[in-house]
Amino acid sequence: MSVVAADSAPVQSARRLFPGVATAAAVALILLGVAASIDFPRAEHGFKGDEATYYMLGHSLARDFDFTYERHDLIRVWEEHTAGPEGVFLKRGKTNRVEATDAFPWFRRISTDEPSETRLYFGKSFIYPLVAAPFLWLFGTNGFLVLHALLIALDILVAYLWLADRGTSPALAAAFAVVFLVGSVAPVYFVWITPELFNLSLVFYAAYLWRTNHEYLAAVLVGILTFSKPTHAVLIAPLVLLAAWRREWSRAVGLVAVFGAVAGGLYLMNFGITGEFNYQGGYRKTFYHTTGFPFANTWETFDRIAPVHGRDKILADTLANQHTLEVFARNVWYFLLGRHSGLIPYFFPGVVALALFLASRRERQLWQWLLLGAAVAAIGAILFITPFTWSGGGGPVGNRYFLSFYPLLLFLMPAIESPRVPLVALAVGALFTAKLLVNPLWYSFKPGEHVKSGPLRLLPIELTMLNDLPVNADPNRSRRLLSGGVMSYFPDDNAYTPEGEAFWVRGKSRADVILRAPLAELPEGGWRGWRIGRLEIRVDAPIANVVTIDTGRDERTIRLEPGVPQTFTLEMPRGVPYRPYETPTSYVYVVTFTTTNGFVPFLEMPPSSDSRYLGARITLKPEFR
Repeated sequence: MSVVAADSAPVQSARRLFPGVATAAAVALILLGVAASIDFPRAEHGFKGDEATYYMLGHSLARDFDFTYERHDLIRVWEEHTAGPEGVFLKRGKTNRVEATDAFPWFRRISTDEPSETRLYFGKSFIYPLVAAPFLWLFGTNGFLVLHALLIALDILVAYLWLADRGTSPALAAAFAVVFLVGSVAPVYFVWITPELFNLSLVFYAAYLWRTNHEYLAAVLVGILTFSKPTHAVLIAPLVLLAAWRREWSRAVGLVAVFGAVAGGLYLMNFGITGEFNYQGGYRKTFYHTTGFPFANTWETFDRIAPVHGRDKILADTLANQHTLEVFARNVWYFLLGRHSGLIPYFFPGVVALALFLASRRERQLWQWLLLGAAVAAIGAILFITPFTWSGGGGPVGNRYFLSFYPLLLFLMPAIESPRVPLVALAVGALFTAKLLVNPLWYSFKPGEHVKSGPLRLLPIELTMLNDLPVNADPNRSRRLLSGGVMSYFPDDNAYTPEGEAFWVRGKSRADVILRAPLAELPEGGWRGWRIGRLEIRVDAPIANVVTIDTGRDERTIRLEPGVPQTFTLEMPRGVPYRPYETPTSYVYVVTFTTTNGFVPFLEMPPSSDSRYLGARITLKPEFR
């Protein structure tokens, strides 16, 4: 008779860790292989979003060991890129001195602008490029990808450890850890030179450290996150509130102190570098090839080109007006199901985690409700404070502003007991995001392409973000004037560029057309936004066709005879109020056109050279109210 000794604790711990470590290592090797082998500057086609600022600041830190924008920083861009740093945020620095006064607090700070002829500063947080700088020093621009590869691998490991701690089997924990990221839009940001993936990872680590009794380290990470993007400050609330609920007052005060010291220290460091606490405030501008770049030559100077774009204050009239609640309600709907940024299509594994948490028969812990409350508070604040650019400017893929809060949903997850959970999360998530992962570089550079086919076409267009929809990147398909001064946008390829006041809908296709009603100047001063009450529609084509037009309130299907136009009128909905920045409120609509037949003019009507596949020509005439 033999006796088999039970495994020792270290052996059991190693067996528990192995699936997660192996999975994370495999992902790291794949992504590091991509990072090492790709010609990244050429492959990404050009700068997108805020990349130019982080790219230039990262290289300035790695190669010049400074935070400033100078002429050689501009020249450096052309070492790897064929175009300039599109969308680079720059700001003038300030010099500060303290002067005694006779009244409380008996001193005042005097700020004066630094000369902007030879040196400027980057108008973004420096924490992400500062962390990336050692990787850039070692690997060049591909160092951004090396950093991202390591972050994603560690994210998967942390997700695995958390799920395994909750009682999920190692195999299912490893599977869902991968699915949680791969089944969402998150991996697309592997190829973005922006802090979104960095912020997402810090949230992962902060939440895990908090729940494994390393609260003060978690508070440090939340402080860093708050400097990276101030909306992350809400994440300190669960830590402090849980300590207060347990009457651990010294711990609650300590967490606030650590958080404040880290975040405040970083803002103080920014003050020491630029002369201002707010890296997005002051005399700040954005530069493109259409405006020129400071220091490019003697006439393109910081003061002479580009409008000021500082963020020192919240525009109260944008937030609080007669449309505030209506816009907020629409944004909640768009946040959940929006075509370009919805929670359900772009973060479906997190939706699964939230649904299982709410449906769980086990006791849900207070700390989980606090995490969920923090996520909801962050989302609500983003939707309210930035009602017309709440997913990130520049046409991002998915909701760029929510991305960093996405890991919070994993920590709501109860123990997984069936392989159906990761399979369902992956299957449904892949319907919306799989194409993005196949070629993230292309879809990042052309962020409107992936919504032109598949189930995403069924979801609503986020009209409250009109100027930040990807269609705005193409001037031929955006802001095109039609009859009555209506501005039109063509977000898919199924409607062709307008020819005068008419446009063609592609044959056998469904096209969405966005309409923005014009503004009228009032005799007493100011502006009024017109609403489109009814829309007169003229449809014609040289072929027989069946055409359906849907305004969202009224719908008509007509049988079109060859060469016989038809004209009719449809009622329009109220329209979505749109008021970015200080502009007056205007109203936005979507009209959908569907055709069942088509023809190619150069095949059917020689000597025409038109090779488009045409269905019906549409002319719109609005009736305002």
